[in-house]
Amino acid sequence: MARIIERTAKNGAKSWLVKWRIGGGRNNKEDFETCYDRQTADDFSALVTLSGENRPHGYPKGCHGIEDPNYDPTHDPEMPSFEHYARHNYATRLGASPTQRATYLAEAERHVFPLFGHLPLDQVTRRVLREWVEWMLTKPSASNQHQPHPPLFNEQAARRWARANNIAVKTTGRLSPEVLRQWQAAGSPQPAPPGAGTLSAATVAKVYRGAIKPVFQAALHQGEDGEPPLLTSSPCTGFRLPTAPIATRAVLYGPEVALYLKAVHDIDPDTALFIITEMATGLRWGETAGLHVTHLDPAGHQLHIVQTYAYLLDETTGGRRWQIKPYPKGKKQRIVPISPDLAALLTRRTEGCHADQPLFRSRTGSYIDYNNQRNRTLQPALRLARERGLAKHITPHTLRHTMITMLRDGGVAPGIMQLIAGHASYATTATYSNQHTPAQRELVLDAVQPVITAASALFDFPKLSTGPDQRSSDESPESRWRSLLRPLSTVPTADQ
Repeated sequence: MARIIERTAKNGAKSWLVKWRIGGGRNNKEDFETCYDRQTADDFSALVTLSGENRPHGYPKGCHGIEDPNYDPTHDPEMPSFEHYARHNYATRLGASPTQRATYLAEAERHVFPLFGHLPLDQVTRRVLREWVEWMLTKPSASNQHQPHPPLFNEQAARRWARANNIAVKTTGRLSPEVLRQWQAAGSPQPAPPGAGTLSAATVAKVYRGAIKPVFQAALHQGEDGEPPLLTSSPCTGFRLPTAPIATRAVLYGPEVALYLKAVHDIDPDTALFIITEMATGLRWGETAGLHVTHLDPAGHQLHIVQTYAYLLDETTGGRRWQIKPYPKGKKQRIVPISPDLAALLTRRTEGCHADQPLFRSRTGSYIDYNNQRNRTLQPALRLARERGLAKHITPHTLRHTMITMLRDGGVAPGIMQLIAGHASYATTATYSNQHTPAQRELVLDAVQPVITAASALFDFPKLSTGPDQRSSDESPESRWRSLLRPLSTVPTADQ
């Protein structure tokens, strides 16, 4: 029979603990529930007795004697809720790193549990998933929902007003009193607040594939001790996500390579060598930053990719910080060939260094800080490159796309491309064939040239002016694209 124990906290608050032995047996395990008023405790105790000394259905652990409003009496009481089962699944995904498991849980707590986390697994249907997708596509993005934009200081507002009116101002630092007077004379205008953006289809797909679909896949399998599967079918079978727009990769072609590298070199020569190494090897930013002196093989002209520098979960503090991960993405080490010239440059950089030091170091001798490199060098270099005619937005990952595209245009075998890029699946490498490059377009036009030659005998082709993007009849394909496909060795230096 359930017992009711009155308890008094240090602050004088009272509560009532309802305790009983499961099933009524003398040696059975005890269960209990805390209630915050005597009447609720009496009612809950009576329900326990009516349930045969068992927890009543609809009163989960921690209910405080109050029925769960989401309780459905028709569902199997042994079927866990999606949230309960998902939390267990995230914690036991041994193939995922602690950082990735924490990411799955954070995404589920923000985007999944609030809508259908309370539902039993067998009641999450394709209709529920479709309603979840519709709900997600109307949610405000994280920057608008959790980080409201504070009002700008006068100098910030004046700087934006000056740029909008083509008034030359410094990027950072104090504004001149003259600019502030002009801004005040114009009525001290404030920039319009940013629009309320919503989550994209790509974000919905990311959360679905990481925090939802694997949970149902696990529920289709037997338990660790041979328990039968919780589900016989998954609502994810046959479910289709909304199509996300495919963004075209930004890639540097021909003279754009020299233009961008020259801009970086003019800002900081050390960072220029870092960027050249990225572009000439296709390494991810963290793989380049995580290179040690011992990872360079100058005699064999190659780099050993065995680790990466990443923003990872610190399991001691629960926060994240930049640290070395003892394996690259995909958990597979690889060897990347480099040219003798680049090997010589990197070897010169290792002079006087210890074997366990980073190959690329900050001014203090530690690993390169990503934010410092971006703010102090890469962003100013991009602005400088745009002033010189580069119209593309370049990020460190753009350089990786550039290198892999160069491999494809150079006729490197797809399997070798996959090995150098470090892709776990060839399907990822194959996406670089989804768009044609200037070199590939020339190959296509040269291949169909016999058709145009035959047509010239039938039609009188009008004479068109030859622009920078048009073909010239007296120029061979090799000479037309010689300047476009210049090797990295022709990059101009700061003294040229």
